[in-house]
Amino acid sequence: SNKINLHGKESVRVLKFEAHPVTYFLEGPVKAIKLSQNLQSAKAIYETVKKSELFDRKLKMYKTCAPLKNESMELGRGRAFTPGWLENESVFTHMEFKYILEVLKAGLYDEFFSDMKNVLIPFLDPAVYGRSTLENSSFIASSANPDPSTHGKGYVARLSGSTAEILSMWIIMMAGKNPFRIKEDNLILSLNPILPGWLFDDDGKVSFRFLGKTDITYVNPAKKDTYGMNKGAISNIKVTLPDDEIYEYAGNIIPAPFASRIRSGEAASITAVIE
Repeated sequence: SNKINLHGKESVRVLKFEAHPVTYFLEGPVKAIKLSQNLQSAKAIYETVKKSELFDRKLKMYKTCAPLKNESMELGRGRAFTPGWLENESVFTHMEFKYILEVLKAGLYDEFFSDMKNVLIPFLDPAVYGRSTLENSSFIASSANPDPSTHGKGYVARLSGSTAEILSMWIIMMAGKNPFRIKEDNLILSLNPILPGWLFDDDGKVSFRFLGKTDITYVNPAKKDTYGMNKGAISNIKVTLPDDEIYEYAGNIIPAPFASRIRSGEAASITAVIE
C-alpha cells in the first residue's frame, strides 16, 4: 500500500519523466546567437526568429514568447495572462533588448539598425506608445492582445531591467566592442564606432560622453556608415586637454600615455573625422 504523507495524501514514487517541448520563448535565440560560431549561423537564427511567431508583424517587435494557448496551466503564471499582456506573448523590453543586443554583438549590423528603428523607445510614435518616448516601459502590449487599442502601448508593471542592455548597445555603437587594449605592453585607445549614416545630424556629426567625463564628437560630412563594405573610417583624431592643449593623431588610435589619461578622465574633448 502507498504511504500516507503528513497532509493525509498518498505518496507517489515517480519512476520516469517525459519531456514535453513548450512553445518558443525569445530567451532561446538570445543564447543561440550568443553561442553561434560565425556570422552565417547567427544570421540563420535571426532569419528563423523573424519568420516565427516570436516576431510581431504588426508592431515589427519581438515578443517574449509565441502563443501559449496550447500549453498547460502548469507552465506558470504566463499562461494565466491574457495574450499580448505581461509574460504571455507581450513585448518585454528587457528580453527584446537582450535579443537585439546579441544581434549587434554578432555583427548583424544591417539587421540591428533596421530593427532599432522599430523596437527602441525613442523611435516609437508617442501617440501609439501612450507616453513620453523618453521613458522606458516594462512591457509593450503586442498585437496578440484582443484589445487593438493596447497594441504598441507601453506599460510599467514593475521596474524595467532593460537599461543595462541599452547602455551596452550604446557603448558598442559609439566606441566599439574593445576601445581599450594592450599593444606592445602599452595601453591604447582604439575608437571603432558602429553607426549608420542616418544617425548623424544635418552637419554630419554625432556626439556622446565617454566614461562620464570626455565628450567625443564624430564628424562625418558624407554621412557614411562606419561598418560594411563601403564604410567610412576615422582618418584623424584631435584630443583637447582641459588647459586647451591639443594633440592630433592620424587614424583611429590614441597611443600611450594619452590613452590612460583619457581613461582617467583627463581629456576635455575628442574630435574624430570620418572619411
